[in-house]
Amino acid sequence: MTAGDKAGFLRFMSSVVSYFPTLEAARAWLVLPAGPPASLERLAMLVIHAALIRRTSWAEDVESVPASVERGEPPAPDDLEPRHHVRIDASLGGGPCAACTATPGQRRCRICGGTGELFRGKTRCSCDGGFIVCPTCNGTTQANRVRLRYYTDAPAFLCEAYMPTHITAVPTLFGLESRMEQDIQFQQPLPEELRCHDLTGRVAGSAYRGGERAVRPDFHGHEFGDAIDKGLAGLSAIGAGANVVRHVIRAYAWPFLRLRWGMGEDVVVYVDRRGEMKVFGDKGTAGTDD
Repeated sequence: MTAGDKAGFLRFMSSVVSYFPTLEAARAWLVLPAGPPASLERLAMLVIHAALIRRTSWAEDVESVPASVERGEPPAPDDLEPRHHVRIDASLGGGPCAACTATPGQRRCRICGGTGELFRGKTRCSCDGGFIVCPTCNGTTQANRVRLRYYTDAPAFLCEAYMPTHITAVPTLFGLESRMEQDIQFQQPLPEELRCHDLTGRVAGSAYRGGERAVRPDFHGHEFGDAIDKGLAGLSAIGAGANVVRHVIRAYAWPFLRLRWGMGEDVVVYVDRRGEMKVFGDKGTAGTDD
């Protein structure tokens, strides 16, 4: 690592640390139960901002198609705008033209209704005695049937925050999820320092046996619990029933501490969007800087 790379890394880590609550910092700004906590959990809320293009389609068999219609599925879009496409899906072979079975090679003129005259016989129609060349088969009486497929590209969006389930099940912490969502304003763009680039887990090798094992990802030591599974389920839900042809997904972690004392006090400490220390739960109250 060069000196420049090292300096950039240190600046990045310094900005990340400002979002990490610590017990020492919490005691400096908040009124917490006395004494060391019986347990301390380093956890994180997962925030997902996602935009998808969902592609659906349906097919129709026709006997004629404009020459400009292309074959094959449309390419994936390079933006997130809604679009509609028509493509030739398959050639179904030739056969008698179904559009001119009564008058092979010809169709009744729609202008004069097949009379060959206009304005009550005062003017002759430009057709041929009330008929025109069949536009479907061009007068050949044979048509090449094709299957057209109509595609619709529609954007779908997800902006959601996910809390580890075991935290939401604690009675004294009911309401924490909505309070944190309000304080961190998760619908707005989040700090890039809190971006999670890999939520798939990493594989660690054994120094003794050369084996491998999957390790659940965390964010600088803060565990997500089942929040990642919940986030992946949310992404699957908005993509269900369609072919996702484009996606832009960003995941972020918002760290917090869960602190418990022996007398039943159970609180959560976190830093809000403005950088202020917050506390939520039983026996936890905000301090003052007087």
